[in-house]
Amino acid sequence: MKLLQKPDKHLIIILLLFLLSACANLKVIEHSTSQKPSWVYGIEKNYLIGEGTGSDYNEAKYNALQMVKEKIVTSIAQSISFEQNIEVNETRYKKTIEFLEEYTSKTVSKTGNRSYLQGISLSKATDFYWEKRRENRIEEISYFIKYPFTQEDINVLIEEWEGQEEELSQRLDTLKFNKNGHQTVESIIAEIEELQYLSGFFVDQRKAIADISIKNLENKLNAIQLIPEVDSLGFYKYFLMLGEDSIKTMQKPKVNSNCADIKEIKTNNQFGCIKYEYDDCEVEDKNHLNISYSFEEWELNHTEYFDVSIKKISIKNENDISFSSVDKSFFKKEHTIKCHFTIASKSPVAFTINKIEFVPQLCKRNCSYDYNYKNFPVIIVENINKHFSGKGNHSFEVYASIPKSKSNQWASRNGLSTKISGKIYYSSLKTGENKIHEFTDLEYFTNW
Repeated sequence: MKLLQKPDKHLIIILLLFLLSACANLKVIEHSTSQKPSWVYGIEKNYLIGEGTGSDYNEAKYNALQMVKEKIVTSIAQSISFEQNIEVNETRYKKTIEFLEEYTSKTVSKTGNRSYLQGISLSKATDFYWEKRRENRIEEISYFIKYPFTQEDINVLIEEWEGQEEELSQRLDTLKFNKNGHQTVESIIAEIEELQYLSGFFVDQRKAIADISIKNLENKLNAIQLIPEVDSLGFYKYFLMLGEDSIKTMQKPKVNSNCADIKEIKTNNQFGCIKYEYDDCEVEDKNHLNISYSFEEWELNHTEYFDVSIKKISIKNENDISFSSVDKSFFKKEHTIKCHFTIASKSPVAFTINKIEFVPQLCKRNCSYDYNYKNFPVIIVENINKHFSGKGNHSFEVYASIPKSKSNQWASRNGLSTKISGKIYYSSLKTGENKIHEFTDLEYFTNW
């Protein structure tokens, strides 16, 4: 059995000296009254004592008032409850001053946000005391407030809370489950915002009701569609629809396009009209209008495609081209050849082919690199004047006379690979529009 050793006397003396030294470092160098009031560390009926410290008087005073407000909120939170268990959100308590003055914090008991707690100010304090302290050469202000707060004050605040809760509960009954019809997008958004406030206020089953109603309204917003009424090239008119009913908005849409020049946007709450020019739009592109509405809580984006081929022409030449000899006499210098083309039109508009230019290319050795191809002079065939009905594939032939020596150079038998590039000049029979189609690296064949 071990005997307990007596404490070392020297150690006790050292500890006492250390404590005395620490106390000696803390010194009150200035105070508001010669005697510290008894209420500073006491408890007085019908009063709350707030204490705050800071580097200056204003900061210390502010923190003391905050403590008073926190104590008031604690008193009310403990009084306002219809349940035995009172939950208090400690994190929110730390920001009670913001909650009381700006309605941004929450104290949780039976309900959440309590904007009914107002009017707590320093002017209502019945007494105060402050002192300036210095510790380890650091000065600090301690401020004390004696603030009246009786049971009657609690009852008044509870009565205000009950009135507000009843008012908000009645408002929730009006809004819940979206019993109201909506004529505008803005009315749906406004109702969502009001329900969000109510959801933040209530913490019981009423919060769940508000959340369900918010979700229903969000689904309504997502169900809004943009339905066209008139869709003609250059003009587009539409309605916003929610189910079978039209819905209005005061907001003007944003409209842009991949190629069109937007000339005018008109709205009158019920419908929108867009006028645009499409001169820079090509038939081959997926031309479209982008129409968008954007609120903080909701966004609608609609893409409407338009087809310029009903008024504009567009052809392509993507098939191999063949040449056949028509007249190649030993005694003649000119070689008459026939060129066989197949073109495709995406537009139903009738057109005329006016001129063709092509450049044969021939490769004799390594054909994997473009620079090994030899380009021959441009061959131009003018005044073709061939008419075509419009959409679909069209085959035709054109004749050309070229120097016999040149045609012999780019004959198919001379190379491992043959390619051809060129241009087709054509025009619209409907509008007179002139266009040029360029083709490159097509295979060609000759029968000589």
